[in-house]
This record gives sequence, structure tokens and C-alpha cells, in this order.
Amino acid sequence: MDAISVADIESWLDSFDKPGAARKAYAVFRAILRLAFKRGLADNDVTRREIRLPHLRHYEPQVLSASEVRRLLKGFYGHPLEAWLLVSVCAGLRRCESVGLEWADLDLRRGTVTVKRSVQWVAGHETVTEPKTDLSRRTVALPRFAVKRLAELRHGTKTGRLVGNLNANQVANHYRSWCKRMKLPCVPPRNLRHTFGTLAIKAGTDISVVARQLGHSDIQTTARYYLKPDLSVLKDMQKAWQKLILTC
Repeated sequence: MDAISVADIESWLDSFDKPGAARKAYAVFRAILRLAFKRGLADNDVTRREIRLPHLRHYEPQVLSASEVRRLLKGFYGHPLEAWLLVSVCAGLRRCESVGLEWADLDLRRGTVTVKRSVQWVAGHETVTEPKTDLSRRTVALPRFAVKRLAELRHGTKTGRLVGNLNANQVANHYRSWCKRMKLPCVPPRNLRHTFGTLAIKAGTDISVVARQLGHSDIQTTARYYLKPDLSVLKDMQKAWQKLILTC
């Protein structure tokens, strides 16, 4: 592994037909190499150097509105995946983070959840690694209504993962199936995170705070995906601008 160079990795990534597939493969490769480095099986972690990844087309994630989030949460009340959904949509966790959450990761007295692991489902097997970056290894806050409901679901003694014995694909299938059955607003599981970020920005939260909650390494990533004012915000801006011009 120590013989692998940046050029080798970039050449390998260029061999993929789709940029998205290349990036997913690289994410798995990086996780394996960093684990090997941590355990002393490799002397060099080449992924910490700047790697040129295939360019992706601009992605506009489909997200839920505030009212749709409320409908979705109500529709999952009492469902086995309710706890997973609460932390996914209320804390802005990555799919790989939320699936790996254990009840012990929740501090309901403080109203926080700590991200300690990342769970990937690759080629029919589960891979558990540490969070992708130091910023991904984080403790984030939950809203009070989520804390209250999670305390009810926990019953004081519940242990293990929030999703039980389900893997990431099974969680996604159960989630989509229930949404379809109950006619609930639905976006892909990973877009629950995008929904949180978008609504947090819309609610007026400072972008640096949202970036910290999401575990982004810089606010540019947050701005690229979530800083999209809706038309009402733009109209308010123009009213303020007009007032400044006409009253000066």
C-alpha cells in the first residue's frame, strides 16, 4: 500500500465511466487505507494529500419543506424507524452516520448526539469505520421535541443501534415503503440531511453554525448546497434595498 502514489489513484479514478461511481469507490478506498494506517499496517496515508477527483455536475438535492417534515415525522410515530428518522432529519446526519448510531451515543439530558462511527454497505457486506474527518467526529444538538420523543422511545434501558439489526439498504427500503404506504412526503434518505441544512439556513441560522452541525470542513461546502434563499427572502431583500434607495 505504501507504493501507491497520487498519480496511481488519479489514474484509477479516471478509469471509471461515471464520476459518482469513482467518488464512491474512492471513499471506500480512503476508509480502508486510513484504517490500515491507524493500525500500523501502512506507513503512509496518501489520501491525506490532494487528490483530483472526477468532476461532478452541479447537484440540486430534492428537499422537504417545513410542513412536509412535520407530516413525515407524524407519519412515522410509533414506527420502528422513528428514532432513526428523528436524528436523521433533526440533526442533519449523513446516512452512514445515522445508520450506525447507537442509543449510547445519545445524551438525552444534554440533548445531544455524538457521531462516533460510519457504516457503509459495500458488496453485500457492512463496513464500520471511524468518521471521515475530525470534524465529522462531532457532538451535535437535537431540538427539544426530538429529545422528548427519543426519551419516550428509549424506555430507559434500550441498547444497541437505533435501527436494530437492519443494514443501510434495509433501512432505506423500509423507509420508502412506509412513505409510499402512508402517502407521506418522501425524499431519499441522504436528502433528509439536505433538508435539515436547507431549513436551518432558511430559519436564519448562521451558515458557520450549520456547517459545524453538518460536520463540513469549510463553509464553502455548506454554501454550495444549502445557501439558496427562496423567492420570499429575495423579495424581502428587494424591499429593504428599495427602502434604502428611496429614503436616502
